[in-house]
Amino acid sequence: MSNHRHWLETAEYASLFTSLVASIVAVFFNGAIYVAAPLICIALILNAIVRYRLEHQTRRVSGTTNRLHRQLAEELEMLTQRVEAQKQFPLPQVEGEEGTRPPVATGSPEELARLQTRLAKLESVELSQIQGEIAGLKEQYALLDESLGNAIAYLNRSSFAYRLERVEEAISQLTSQIVVPSPPPRPQPEPATPEPATQEPSKSATPSPPAKSKPPSSKIVLPSFTGPSEPTAQNWICRHSLPAHADWVRSLGITPDGQILATGSFDTSIKLWKLATGELLQVLAEHKRGVFAIAIAPDGKTLASASWDKTIKLWELPTGIPKETLTGHGGSVRALAIAPDGNTLVSGSFDETIKLWDLSKAELIDTLTDYTGPIFSLAISPDGQILARGGGDGTITLWQFQTKQPMSVLNGSLEAVEAIVISPQQLLIGGSGDGSIQLWNLETGELVWSLSAHLGPVTAVAIAPDGNSVATGSADGTVKIWHLPTGKLVCALTEESGAVMSLVYSPNGQFLVSGSAKGMVRILERE
Repeated sequence: MSNHRHWLETAEYASLFTSLVASIVAVFFNGAIYVAAPLICIALILNAIVRYRLEHQTRRVSGTTNRLHRQLAEELEMLTQRVEAQKQFPLPQVEGEEGTRPPVATGSPEELARLQTRLAKLESVELSQIQGEIAGLKEQYALLDESLGNAIAYLNRSSFAYRLERVEEAISQLTSQIVVPSPPPRPQPEPATPEPATQEPSKSATPSPPAKSKPPSSKIVLPSFTGPSEPTAQNWICRHSLPAHADWVRSLGITPDGQILATGSFDTSIKLWKLATGELLQVLAEHKRGVFAIAIAPDGKTLASASWDKTIKLWELPTGIPKETLTGHGGSVRALAIAPDGNTLVSGSFDETIKLWDLSKAELIDTLTDYTGPIFSLAISPDGQILARGGGDGTITLWQFQTKQPMSVLNGSLEAVEAIVISPQQLLIGGSGDGSIQLWNLETGELVWSLSAHLGPVTAVAIAPDGNSVATGSADGTVKIWHLPTGKLVCALTEESGAVMSLVYSPNGQFLVSGSAKGMVRILERE
């Protein structure tokens, strides 16, 4: 956190000091009390604002601590798995008869034979395998230490006071955009129509009184609006439940022809399945650490995978043959996206950078960053014009994809934006760590609606091919489907195996696949 005082604190201290001086002066000059009283009020108001800032700052610290704790838990879980694997190869127990401690050798031929037998048992142990396990544990420790260092460096760079200032600026901008409609003008009475000049006056002695104008109607007619049609409920049934992996299923993908399902897991493997039957086709095991994200090219011939080992690997589909390995990120690669034309691969990393790669040449094109925090999610608009990134600071940054120029920053949450998608109607949906989802209109930059969708962090978002429905998955163990135009819930599903970590729709919209934290993959079909 920054050592410099915020301007609100400085203003508070200045007001208190000025109030004290004015109060002392008021003791000697009666008129000075009118100066001291407003200053005291200002000091109290500033004190309340500073307390409010401190409360928000405390919440931010708590949220960041929780994310760091979750990352440490993931690292420790992987380390525990390696230790458990080592326990499967214990050293042989050298014991005497009936489990007693062997006696001290006396030099007799029998003792020498017994010692030779024990020595043969010790030599049978695969020492090279044990040394390999020890080297693996050392590597895990080094990676854990590096991850902790990256997290600490990020916390040191990202001042909470700076983030609160950004929130205050966003609030002031939104407040300035609120337009209070002025009341409509009162209707004026219509003037009486004059009588024609050619009409002769009546011979009656009393003239007729002037005609009274009809009073305006008090009923206000409101304009009519044609709203979106009411959504209909959706029913989904589970066709296949696959024990696919030994760890989190963090990413999913389906080929454009709807035939092959790809699953990426923290158990370091990628598996290819036949979507219709749930049959396992291939196991791709080239990554050294967990797989964070996968993406399939529009032609269905290339699969890209991003890993905790800081690499991106390209695979040939449907054979699963490895093609290239892309390196350059300084941290775990957590998000991938492929442009609609299939020429450019975009990767986002914990090192706070976004890299653009030529997919056919496997070469780096450009690097983008705004140094606001780790990259958690990426999305490219269907027309290929906008690149969106969800960050750990709760913001969504938009770039013009062709020119690589920043466009705007969307502030919708104070927690990490862990999943984003863009619909064909230029609507962006983001899922945050506080359990909320937001819908943005990219053409106007306006927030259409925001919902408290889940009780836990939103870990996955998938848009239906028709653009009318969006599915969200959460650590609270539920999958919810929302009607995009109205934001109404049309279906709620419970994941029996726990937290939902990934979602994907099939190209025809008939299948919805979910991956869980316990390695289960469920293939759902719409009735």
